[in-house]
Amino acid sequence: MIITGKRETYDGSWRVVNYATETGGKLTPLLETSFADAEIPLYFEQQALSFARLQKRLLAGEISPIGFYVDLTRMNIEDLAARMRLRRSTVRAHMTPAGFARIRVAELEGYARQFDVGVADFFQIAILEGGVTVADSQHPRGRLLQLIVFAPGPTTP
Repeated sequence: MIITGKRETYDGSWRVVNYATETGGKLTPLLETSFADAEIPLYFEQQALSFARLQKRLLAGEISPIGFYVDLTRMNIEDLAARMRLRRSTVRAHMTPAGFARIRVAELEGYARQFDVGVADFFQIAILEGGVTVADSQHPRGRLLQLIVFAPGPTTP
């Protein structure tokens, strides 16, 4: 899991295309701001606060990485248990640090698919500060992920 010091913000760039009918029946596209423009920054702020709260709970040992991702993605435990073909009580146990310690590799792989993360993200946290940036690239064949960590400057890739 990679945690950056900067928050995601909305830059106002989303637009809606509506069509107006001209005389003769021709349609003309009109580019307008989204009706939800006022709500989008609030969503990003709520996500950042939720992430910070969950990060604090994870580092304090209150929840496991599985609990972190379940809460972050707002996933329903019953739905996740059905997708994983596990009992709800097993999923709840995996959301605790003690239950996470007993998890099997096959179950970790299943959770990783459900949360769209790598299995390694359950075991490591990289906190990027001071202008450090990270880029990743997936190997075309297999599960190898290459992380490139660099400081911005004249040799930035």
